[in-house]
Amino acid sequence: MLGIFKKALVATASIAVVALSTSAWAGPTLDRIMSEKKLVVGVAPWNKFVLLNPKTNQYEGLIVDDIRNLEAMTGIKVELVNTTWSGLVAGLQAGKWDVIMSGLGATPERATAVAFGEAFGYLSSTAMVRADSPVRSLADLDKDGNTVSVVSGTAAHQFAQRTFKKAKVSSLSDTGAAVLEVMQGRATAYVGDSVSNELRAQERPTELRNVKFASNETEWTSMNHAVRYSDLDLLTFLDTYIRSMKLRGWYRTLADKWNLPPELATGPH
Repeated sequence: MLGIFKKALVATASIAVVALSTSAWAGPTLDRIMSEKKLVVGVAPWNKFVLLNPKTNQYEGLIVDDIRNLEAMTGIKVELVNTTWSGLVAGLQAGKWDVIMSGLGATPERATAVAFGEAFGYLSSTAMVRADSPVRSLADLDKDGNTVSVVSGTAAHQFAQRTFKKAKVSSLSDTGAAVLEVMQGRATAYVGDSVSNELRAQERPTELRNVKFASNETEWTSMNHAVRYSDLDLLTFLDTYIRSMKLRGWYRTLADKWNLPPELATGPH
């Protein structure tokens, strides 16, 4: 009798595991995506990552290339919906798109609203200085009499407040104004993310220069996809793709193609 009871218990447990596995896979969003072979993605404009080319009326950039590669490998057609950075999370929660794919950085604060997947890119804080500036390091910058401009409320703002003990930190409302402070000599440097600063330096090589800090002196943030917490099975699917592509060196290839810093793909090391 005891043997029969044990067999029944094992059988019941096995059925429960199968049922749990099936339900975990067949969430309503992922089930629809696999059935229709269509994924709706919310994106926000970001030069060299995801941007609508007005001449071709086609999206282009590192993230767009990655999305097209995902399409080719899975047979799932991706529909891009353009929005603003401030509208990405609200649109996801409202069901306007299935996933955010704009390189939104994973933070504990944002994680209260959305679930983040595995990082596919990395950004660090760097300093934008005038081309003729003597500043070559964080130590050069953190001196009495120097002023560091930042955009209020950003990760770079928080980094600057924690890091600079002697230099004055001046916060402004937007990036254009903060960079202009440097160009017009009112600030010694603008602190922002490594990719954006590198692009600005490339666009204005005779006026601006990007100063990278040592890995143990800077602060790193990640680039991630995000879904609703009810769609964690969709996140598992996307993470499987990202891990595979990282092992193949795909993101380093994309960084090279778009003339972006190599640490975008490698992160801190």
